[in-house]
Amino acid sequence: MKLPSKPSASERYGFTLIELLVVIAIIAVLVAILLPAVQSSREAARRSQCANNLKQVGLAIHNFHDAKKRIPSGGRPPEASSVRIGAFTSLLPFIEQAHLYDAYDQTYNWSASQNLPVTSQRVKTFECPSSPRHNNFLDHNPDGFRGTVTSWVGIVAVGDYAGSLGNAPALGAYAAALTPPIVVVGSTAQTTSKEIITNGFMPKNSALTFGDITDGLSNTIAVWESAGRPFIYRRSGQLSDNAYEHHTNAGGWARPASDILLTGSSKDGTTLPGSYINRTNGYDHAAEVYGTSGYPAPYGTEGTSQPFSFHRGGLNVLMGDGSVRFLDDEASIGVVGALVTRNTAGQEPAIQGVF
Repeated sequence: MKLPSKPSASERYGFTLIELLVVIAIIAVLVAILLPAVQSSREAARRSQCANNLKQVGLAIHNFHDAKKRIPSGGRPPEASSVRIGAFTSLLPFIEQAHLYDAYDQTYNWSASQNLPVTSQRVKTFECPSSPRHNNFLDHNPDGFRGTVTSWVGIVAVGDYAGSLGNAPALGAYAAALTPPIVVVGSTAQTTSKEIITNGFMPKNSALTFGDITDGLSNTIAVWESAGRPFIYRRSGQLSDNAYEHHTNAGGWARPASDILLTGSSKDGTTLPGSYINRTNGYDHAAEVYGTSGYPAPYGTEGTSQPFSFHRGGLNVLMGDGSVRFLDDEASIGVVGALVTRNTAGQEPAIQGVF
């Protein structure tokens, strides 16, 4: 039996160098085409998860209202004026975090050592997956951030969502010439130690009910997306990885100062107030220190963050009826401001000043 002969060198099969380079080039082109699509798909999934988180917050607000007959509110309870409690703390039992709520001592401040075992815990429902910053210890207590401090000491976990307090008086100059008109009422940018009820869905120290939202629950923003805090982000990117150098007064999910008074900003996000949203996540305090009357900024002792997301083209907002909408970042500040107010006529509710 004759065995088949081995192929000669001229009969062997393989790739030439040119063919190999062509294949590599085709693969590179395919990767270049597919990679943005994969990234876009992942971002769509993260945005969807963010919306789902806000829906869970909305469901928690409605369950809280059913149980307590009022909308959750943060601030300073009248029976313990020095104690500050964030509104999201009240929602813990309604997002399957009752063990954290039970461990929280409401007779102490959110930053007190008695409560740090709770407030230093990350709560995934309060985090947007598109946000690049999540850590147990990112936000701090500004009361200790005074003239001799030269570094940032984070003690509590951050969140990417914030209750809507209302429109800041600083927005008034931009609101006056806009349609529909924006009603700007009381502010917690303080001249006295007493907080005044504001015109949003979740003002501090209040006991509003859904009946007080006379503009309609589906027409009123309840919770904003505000990601990346306390670090300062703009559309151009992060200003600094050192929070001492650039920070906004907000971030901790348990802090009442993390709630938002809408001011808007300039188009590039460098100055506040202004006619644009979603251009920066807050006022840049740079290396300002916190004094006895707050920061040397227009907000006084109030938090200074603003609506902001890492989604393309806009941000998620939770409406009072529990629905989630994607708010275009080119939306008119007049329309946005009208969505913030709970009562366009500016009537004050009968029940106020009660935690």
